[in-house]
Amino acid sequence: MKPIIIKPKSHAEWLAEREKGIGASDVAAILGLSPWETAFSLWLKKTHQVEPEPENEAMLMGHLLEEVVVKRWEMETGEKAIKASAADIIYVSPEHDFLRATPDRVVRGRKKILECKTTVTQIDETDLPIHWVTQVIYQMYVTGIHDADLAWLVSGRYFGYAHIPYDEEYAKFIVEKVSEFWNDCVIGGKEPELISVLDYTLKGSEPGTTIEADSEALSQVLSMRTINASITQQEAAVEDYKDSLKLFMGENESLTYEGKVLATWKSGTRGRIFLTKNKVIDEIIEQHNNG
Repeated sequence: MKPIIIKPKSHAEWLAEREKGIGASDVAAILGLSPWETAFSLWLKKTHQVEPEPENEAMLMGHLLEEVVVKRWEMETGEKAIKASAADIIYVSPEHDFLRATPDRVVRGRKKILECKTTVTQIDETDLPIHWVTQVIYQMYVTGIHDADLAWLVSGRYFGYAHIPYDEEYAKFIVEKVSEFWNDCVIGGKEPELISVLDYTLKGSEPGTTIEADSEALSQVLSMRTINASITQQEAAVEDYKDSLKLFMGENESLTYEGKVLATWKSGTRGRIFLTKNKVIDEIIEQHNNG
């Protein structure tokens, strides 16, 4: 069956339509695969218990760089992509109207999806991030377009792309989990399982409740205290060393050893600033250790 295609007339209308279902970017959270979100935090948003997060700088740059990723993919493949996201088209599954997808691009003259990503993490094209792959396979299921490429840009400098084969079995598994989340949690009001520190932070504490520490928790508390005390002592020792070195340097701007600058104490608009040259110091430490 062909998907239902909705063409919102404005971004506000697109946002309203998006609230009526689960988009591809939501799926990884539902499956516990997202590095940034969980089923519980997504549920809070979908049930309007928290305000949607405003677009941050990373999101903004991702949107702006999307066109760059597309152009680079077109250069590599010789194909042309047509914009088919956000303010343009929403695909809705004819099977369940809460299954919704907005691919970044579709390929001109072909039934093919192009999904674009920007990241600062190095990507192995033989082992792509599972949350990326999951998003694309969900899009293929909803749109009925069982052919897709995933293209990415790393740190604004390194480009790559890969073909994502359609996996019918995995697609059905995704849809099953999404359906459970939508029907049981969003519509039915069932709270998803809390699985992370983020979840418990968002959930908050029950006033007046306590829990007795077991041996592992007690060990962790004591170890944390010991480490913090050690860090405090080390920081105090570092400040003492700095003061001693400043007295040694006096009015001199640089401290050297065998012609190499170990530290500087330069005057500026906010007074003198003391900086150590850690790379040089590390080299000297290594020489002494090897000597």
